[in-house]
Amino acid sequence: MRTFADLWRSTIFSKWVMAISGLIWVGFLIGHLAANLLVYVGPDALNAYGADLRALGHGTAIWGARLALLAFFILHMFTAFRLVRLNKTARPGNYAQSDYRASSVASRTMAYSGVLLLLYVLYHLAHFTWGAVHAEFYQGQYTLPDGRIVHDVNKMLINSFQQPLIAVLYIVATVGLGFHLNHAISSAVQTLGINHPKYVGLIRKAGIGLSVAIAGGFVSIPVAVLSGLVQLP
Repeated sequence: MRTFADLWRSTIFSKWVMAISGLIWVGFLIGHLAANLLVYVGPDALNAYGADLRALGHGTAIWGARLALLAFFILHMFTAFRLVRLNKTARPGNYAQSDYRASSVASRTMAYSGVLLLLYVLYHLAHFTWGAVHAEFYQGQYTLPDGRIVHDVNKMLINSFQQPLIAVLYIVATVGLGFHLNHAISSAVQTLGINHPKYVGLIRKAGIGLSVAIAGGFVSIPVAVLSGLVQLP
């Protein structure tokens, strides 16, 4: 009978952990994008959402969600590096000539894009969540129609993306996210067992479509701010 330690060390289990944790983060990204797109609705909608989110469960729900997402992120990164190490160990030497015909650029650069995304996530949190960087944009209050005085998320976002360097960095990181998701989504779904030849093509197309939709949605926000389509009231 296999112990949990044996299961944990198995390649198949690592792939399952990586797939599940990755898909959980995809779900988070979809929800996060839907919230960010409220900037097109107006400051009342975005700021009310931000205030309601922080107050959910008397402020404990958001921290519970953050800790859970952090745990899944760590699991995802850990298993990714472990699989890379196992693959290198299983291969006694480099192939004389690599054949890239069966793989995409996204699949060959997953480890590198994952590290770069980790660095950007830390910067993103320091910017929009902690206010540790670009603190001049973090301050600000907004009065909602119901009289509540809340943090002005809308102003923070727009003021930040009016700075070309911040906007371009955000766009580049989001495009990198799109490339990462392009391979990751379909790969995760197939790892979990949906790998019938009849559906492989459809899964890949759905993965591409979803990755483009997520990346495109996020990119549209700094582009809209820089172009003046979205402005402060």
